[in-house]
Amino acid sequence: MAKISVGMPVYNGEQYLESAIDSVLAQTFDDFELIIADNASEDRSGEICQDYAARDPRIRYIRNEANIGAAANYNLLFAEARCDYFRWNNADDLLAPTLHQRCWDALTSNPDAVLAAGTSVLIDGAGNETEHYDDNLHITAERPSERLRAFLDQVGLTNVIYGLMRREELGRTELMGDGSVPSADIIFMAHLVLQGKFLKIDEPLFYRRMHEQSSSSDRYDKDKQESFWSAGKAKLSRPAWKRIMAYRRAIAKTAVPLKENLALYRILLRMIWANKRRLSTELVYTGF
Repeated sequence: MAKISVGMPVYNGEQYLESAIDSVLAQTFDDFELIIADNASEDRSGEICQDYAARDPRIRYIRNEANIGAAANYNLLFAEARCDYFRWNNADDLLAPTLHQRCWDALTSNPDAVLAAGTSVLIDGAGNETEHYDDNLHITAERPSERLRAFLDQVGLTNVIYGLMRREELGRTELMGDGSVPSADIIFMAHLVLQGKFLKIDEPLFYRRMHEQSSSSDRYDKDKQESFWSAGKAKLSRPAWKRIMAYRRAIAKTAVPLKENLALYRILLRMIWANKRRLSTELVYTGF
């Protein structure tokens, strides 16, 4: 049994797919399985994946009969994982060769941590470095409420989910949800930080490609986001209410003493108060 499961979702990703797979295969810590879930691509993605899978027994290729949306495809990859440690790997991003090793060392040396990630470098479509980015999510407080507060104060880009995580704790979250909740990746990370500590490794290990075809190129395009996350099957309506309810579910699922539970709900109440105008507007115009 391998030690790390790497889940790579792909949809019409032929332009960068080979370089992304090569980046995983070049890891110095090579005791892993690579699961590729092809979301009914219409380009050469399937052919590329099948060719790699035929040459490397660590690669397992899955093809969905129809586009199920990115959220369901991310979740499928987690369900297919066989190892105790897991990470997602987009089909257009690159890795430092030591990402697996450095994150593995950090997690195995810190049993109360659930995630380890390095800093990031943003690159463009041609692979040119455009920015060195530090998520600054080194969150090691003992109390879940303190970790959640630190996370909400700091979270920006969600690069750390491409670090390494403990599979058992991931299974206690809603992962990427059903595609109807905006910022599902941030909510997922908030739920995960309730489970344990986040470790930051002070070196660039992840290269995130920002290009015109990426989902993050226009987060404010509602149609594009609905198409990406759920293949148009779910509407990103009442976003403020959906986020609040998702945080509430995460808190409700966290087993902590009563005093700590109350502290978590106080954070939720502050979120409701800070967003009261938007919540009221959504309720007036859309109801429940």
